[in-house]
Amino acid sequence: MRYIKYFALICLLVLIGSGQSPRAEENINIQLVRVKTDDGVSLTGILRCPRMSKEKACVILIHGYSGNFYSGVMAFLPEALMNKGFATLAINMRDHDRGPKKSRFEENRYDIGAAVEKMDRSGYSPIFLYGHSMGTNRVLYYLEATHDPRIKGAILTGPPGNLFRWNIRMFGLKTAEQVLRQAQDLVAGGKGDQWMLVSLGPLGKALYTANHVVSLRGANTVSDPFENISKISKPILIVQGIADHLVDLNVADRLRNSAVSSSNVTVVKIPGADHRFDRHRQDLVNIVHRWLVNRLHGR
Repeated sequence: MRYIKYFALICLLVLIGSGQSPRAEENINIQLVRVKTDDGVSLTGILRCPRMSKEKACVILIHGYSGNFYSGVMAFLPEALMNKGFATLAINMRDHDRGPKKSRFEENRYDIGAAVEKMDRSGYSPIFLYGHSMGTNRVLYYLEATHDPRIKGAILTGPPGNLFRWNIRMFGLKTAEQVLRQAQDLVAGGKGDQWMLVSLGPLGKALYTANHVVSLRGANTVSDPFENISKISKPILIVQGIADHLVDLNVADRLRNSAVSSSNVTVVKIPGADHRFDRHRQDLVNIVHRWLVNRLHGR
């Protein structure tokens, strides 16, 4: 199924390219790329480069839980930023889409690191990170864990906050505690790789390993965004849709208040926007682009 998706995506890129004017084709370069992480995992993504841009800045885009590099926000934001002069790389994380999940949260740093290495080797600087939904947790963890000097700043949209608390909010305290306790018991018994069939309420059921669950929701998780942002001094933009029913709308403000300096964090809220910004795409593009330009010019 995965290969069918990739084939369809390649066909789409070919069609897009064939419909462009000769002048447009000269000014952009869109390619499917693969990067390899330090622990040997191959990841796929789309690299979009505006050839005529005066800037060498780029944005690396990280999708949310069960997402991918070509749907939702990733379907429009990378291309829109490219059209405004920024190179973009949107990648699939190792546990992309809705299949069974076995990775540990801390492995996210390898995936993001591989994308940063790719753009750094290609001569892009400065580099900005973008994370959507649970991608915000991934980006904040990478920044806290590495303090990578190549990263100029970060953009976060639709942040869910603490992942255990998010599960409580969505599925109730009893269910959230039962799932975590079961996973912790398996890990303690040396069965962290054992699969669990986890109920997600109206979202159906999913297969997770115990290690996966504990790494996201356990007391010692490194996924907590409030802890991570408290150790990050880089400028951060947080964009929240007021009509986003998947997350607690207080998370954006709590993140700003948890930062080393709240003056480093800009929070923008879009009235009527949902989690995917479906009817407010241009609003999101304009906000993100303006913030990026301001960072490049020291404003």
